[in-house]
Amino acid sequence: MKSTVNKNIYKSLASIYDELMKDISYEDWSDFIDEVIQTHNDEAVSLLELGCGTGTFALSIDELDVYDITATDASESMLEVAKTKAAYLKSSIVFEQLNFFNIEKKEKFDAIIMLFDSINYTQNHEELIHVLKEVQNVMNEDSIFVFDFTTPVNSKRAEETLDEEGVSGNFRFSRENRYLPFENIHYNEFTIEELDETGETISKQTEVHKQRIYTLEEMKNAVSEAGYELIAAYEGFDLIDATEASDRITMVVRL
Repeated sequence: MKSTVNKNIYKSLASIYDELMKDISYEDWSDFIDEVIQTHNDEAVSLLELGCGTGTFALSIDELDVYDITATDASESMLEVAKTKAAYLKSSIVFEQLNFFNIEKKEKFDAIIMLFDSINYTQNHEELIHVLKEVQNVMNEDSIFVFDFTTPVNSKRAEETLDEEGVSGNFRFSRENRYLPFENIHYNEFTIEELDETGETISKQTEVHKQRIYTLEEMKNAVSEAGYELIAAYEGFDLIDATEASDRITMVVRL
């Protein structure tokens, strides 16, 4: 299946992505994902991250010195930032360009993770099932797949809080978001301006990110249809069962 996601998505956003995510506690997130993996596959060593972005999460969980990590993303621009940070930290993480709509790798991994609502970039049920099945290409009989997604509860709240403006280095940016519940789609429109040393605009780019928003029931049905066994669905950064009232849900599945 050909992805409907723009192949150039994140090209401009890569320059400001870490500024947008500055309030994220990657340490808490990596501790939680490590707890999830150790709870459900405590012998896991090889770890594959799909949609790694600028690599901050991979670098954070690598500090635990538990996993052999391969981190992948479809965006060359995001990976360039990730590799620069990894080189500075002398990290052994392997960064590779890979689109999760087409996972062609011979290796199998003990744990596969896909975080920060990357799976919400599937635009419909058919694409969701396709991506869930693609992940099976890199799973063995003991592997677990851990992924998170945002729900309508999160989108309704985010519509009032996500709009922002800021400056990162020589870039000025703004974000406007809107949620269309009748379409189950959340839009984020980013405007990024590159500035010269006097603050004048050199170039201006716009990126529109479109995410399909899923309910817990919809995701459970998709997981089952794709041939997985649902092991757990967690809310927040604790091993607490998620409900339809949860804003972000982390799922653990296996074949």
